Amino acid sequence: MRSLGAAAMLAAMTTFDDSFYDNYDDDYLDTDEPFGAETGRLPRPGGVVETDEDAHEHLLALIGPERDSPRALWVLFLDDEDRELPLVIPIGDLPTIVDRPMVTNLAGILRSLLEENAPGGCVAFALVRRGGGDRDTFEVSWAQALREAMAGVDVPVRAIVAIGRDRSRVLPVQQTV
Repeated sequence: MRSLGAAAMLAAMTTFDDSFYDNYDDDYLDTDEPFGAETGRLPRPGGVVETDEDAHEHLLALIGPERDSPRALWVLFLDDEDRELPLVIPIGDLPTIVDRPMVTNLAGILRSLLEENAPGGCVAFALVRRGGGDRDTFEVSWAQALREAMAGVDVPVRAIVAIGRDRSRVLPVQQTV
C-alpha cells in the first residue's frame, strides 16, 4: 500500500516550475563560494551537475540534517544541459527489501515528468538511512533495481549516492547483490 501512495503522489506532479530560468543569476555558477550543510547554503536550481561527485555534493547539501532520518529515496532532476531543476522529490518510508513493482512504477512516472518538462534530462538518486552511506545490502539492492528500472524506460541515471548520518559515497555503476 505504501508504494501506491508514493506513486499516486508522483503521478499528481505533472509540471515543473521553471520560472527560475527567467531571472537566473548566471554569475552564481562562476563563484567558488561553497554550499552545503556546513555553510548553511543550499545549491540553487540551475547549478550544473556534470559528474558523480557533483551529484554527491548537491544531494548532501539538499538532504542536510535529513541524513539522520529513516530510510528514504531522494530524486534529483537534471535537464539536458545537466542543470539542476527546481524539484527534488523525497520518498519516505522506503521498504528494507526492494519493492520492484514500486520501482518500475516510479521509473515510468519519472520518465513522464522528464519527457514533459525536461526532454533529454536525467535523474540522480540518494538512498538515505541513518546507518547508511556505504555498500550494504540495502543500498546495493535498491541501486541495482533503480538502475534496471530506469534503463527499462530509457532514462539516464547521473549517479546513485548512499547517504547516512556519518558517511556517504557514490555507488559504483555495476552492482552485484
